[in-house]
Amino acid sequence: MKIFELIAYSRGNIRGKRRSLLLACLLPFGAELLFRLAEAAFYSLLLYFGAMQPAELFTGKNAEQLVLAVIFTIARWLVTAPLICAVAVKAMEAAAEKSPRVHVSELLLDARFLRRSIAASVTMKLICLAALIPAAGAAIYAAETVSRGGGSRELFGAVNMAVLAVLLMGVWLAARLTAAAVPFLLAAYPEKGGIAAAFGAFRFMRGRRALLLKLFAVYLPLMGTIAGIPFFLPELAAALATGISIYIKEDEYAAERGMGGAENGRAEVHRGY
Repeated sequence: MKIFELIAYSRGNIRGKRRSLLLACLLPFGAELLFRLAEAAFYSLLLYFGAMQPAELFTGKNAEQLVLAVIFTIARWLVTAPLICAVAVKAMEAAAEKSPRVHVSELLLDARFLRRSIAASVTMKLICLAALIPAAGAAIYAAETVSRGGGSRELFGAVNMAVLAVLLMGVWLAARLTAAAVPFLLAAYPEKGGIAAAFGAFRFMRGRRALLLKLFAVYLPLMGTIAGIPFFLPELAAALATGISIYIKEDEYAAERGMGGAENGRAEVHRGY
């Protein structure tokens, strides 16, 4: 899939819908910022009343800080997960060249939508955490070995653990890219549960994660400044939704015609776009 053709096509799809899609995209950012500011305010109160020392902000030795961090993290997950999935629904509507049919408020008042989005988000976060722990362990071991010094045997072990950490980080990156696709799959398959969609995303995105990586490589530098976010954030959401929609149609053609007709189905899908 040619990345710049996809971007141009999705950019045309959101013509006249950019403002509404931007407002939806800003909801998760606003919720994230709100919880971060509230967490920082509580930490400031702990510092002001002498309940903790400034250095303890980075060591995690203060029990009150740990409790607050856990509470705010869980609350942030519960609030932002439905908002991100609502953005995916609006982006999928734009990718399908349809006028918005569902308001964000309607989605957020749907109990099943809330359950599905929260379940999928928590499942993917736990999977990504499980993928990160081995890489972090290998990197820490390599760093500690080098800092302690030693002979050629220790250096050889540290180098091997560093290489292993890089390889394991690739596993974590694959999980993170898969997690980015899950909200769009939830929007495309409203009958699926959140956990089923999360695990099914790994099969769906097999061999397709390069698209997400290319889109992030194109758009994230453009959104590095505040001025770039209002213009490029809706485009990123629409491009992701369009790419996922194309892959869904590819799978549908492959299922209808059998694996022997998968290549023809893929060609037909791309001609349609």
